[in-house]
Amino acid sequence: MEVVVRRTRLATALLATVLSATLAACGGEPDAKPTPSPATKAPAEVKLVFGVSGHKTLVDTYKQLAAEYTQDVPNVTVEVKSWPTADQLTAAIDGGEKVDVVLTPRPDVAAFAEDNRIQPVDTLLEARNVDFGDKYSREAMEDFSVDRRLECMPYSVSPQVVYVNTGLIDLEAMKEEGLPTPSSRADGSLRNWTVEQFGSAMTYASEQNKGVRGTYVEQNLAAMMPWLAGAGATLFDDPLAPTTTALGDSAGAYEDLVEAFTQPNVLATTKDLGKRTPFQAFKQGRLVALAGDRSLVPDLRATEGLEWDVMPMPGGNGTTGDYAGLCMGAEAADPDAAADFLAYLISTESVVKMVRTGHFVPVNSEVGYAPVFTQPERNPKNAHIFTDTVRDMQVLPEATQLAQLQKTAAVAVRGSMNVTEPDQIEDFAVQIDELSKTVFPQPNPSPSPSTSTSPSPSS
Repeated sequence: MEVVVRRTRLATALLATVLSATLAACGGEPDAKPTPSPATKAPAEVKLVFGVSGHKTLVDTYKQLAAEYTQDVPNVTVEVKSWPTADQLTAAIDGGEKVDVVLTPRPDVAAFAEDNRIQPVDTLLEARNVDFGDKYSREAMEDFSVDRRLECMPYSVSPQVVYVNTGLIDLEAMKEEGLPTPSSRADGSLRNWTVEQFGSAMTYASEQNKGVRGTYVEQNLAAMMPWLAGAGATLFDDPLAPTTTALGDSAGAYEDLVEAFTQPNVLATTKDLGKRTPFQAFKQGRLVALAGDRSLVPDLRATEGLEWDVMPMPGGNGTTGDYAGLCMGAEAADPDAAADFLAYLISTESVVKMVRTGHFVPVNSEVGYAPVFTQPERNPKNAHIFTDTVRDMQVLPEATQLAQLQKTAAVAVRGSMNVTEPDQIEDFAVQIDELSKTVFPQPNPSPSPSTSTSPSPSS
């Protein structure tokens, strides 16, 4: 039996009231090393379990934070349990794994709340003078709310951006030839680009550099989504509880993107890649651009001789990505101790340590715009784009739904990339919308008013 998870956005008026009250009660950052406050008591001996997943560098930093907390807070010991992937962590929680604080992908929050595996954190964090304020976007707070309660604290975010080999793009030469050219700063660094300028830059770079292609994009819906969002498409009818894709209403953006992709040499084929992965081809200078998240930065910094930067998705209208949040287990061994530890994890000092791993984009925009994250002396020069794009980031459905959507829409997506007439794209977009309705839960139709009839008198 399919269980439909009911998700609701946090009411705007309620959220404004909560944030206003919180801001009035607090005077700054949450303490990096929390001490018992009137809302908490010094705990008896307690052991907390912190459930995490992700890259080894991230896990090692979680363990470092836990060890420092254990050393600094009397009577509290924090054990970090890790899983290789978020899906494996979710499966463990579903299987009954007990955790006090857990790193949770946004799509799992509603189901965890529905199954009473987590408990709301809003009241607990307000009692600890946590400053939500301007550091956390309203969208992020809403995305982690269920039934008007903040279930988890937004923590990290993974927007898709475009990595660009700037050594392959000659902007001045493009301008001289009268081609649509991405805008640049006085120092020659890229600033932004339209979809048309992107296609022009990819074609020009491939023509001027033998064996080079523009970019590689798999012809499936998940791979296309950040590009569509950048071009201006609204992907779903409801970002938290979609019932359908909304590409038919964004057919113009879809058409613009396909037109750019079908320019000569813009898209590489698997044959062009040879035995390389797309990322290997980019590092070797065989691709001009490649979509990816922040996790690619450390590897690119270690690649000698590569000139690179990051750009917003062509069009600059947004991107896709997702959040992870810190949640409290419904059966936390000591809720006050767990809330103190959660407040420590989201403190500026702790978030800065996560940022220094190179694999972490903070939801906390104060840290996201600080030099510790943007690192202006190192590539990428446009590091602020990771934080900028979050404002217009469209979140994706949970992994099972997304995988089913890709499978269901595969033929239509491939068809849209091989049209002979631009007008055909709208037909494929509408077709994808109709197909997507078989993947997402559909709203129950409102009952029509029944007509009351009086029984006929008996003869």
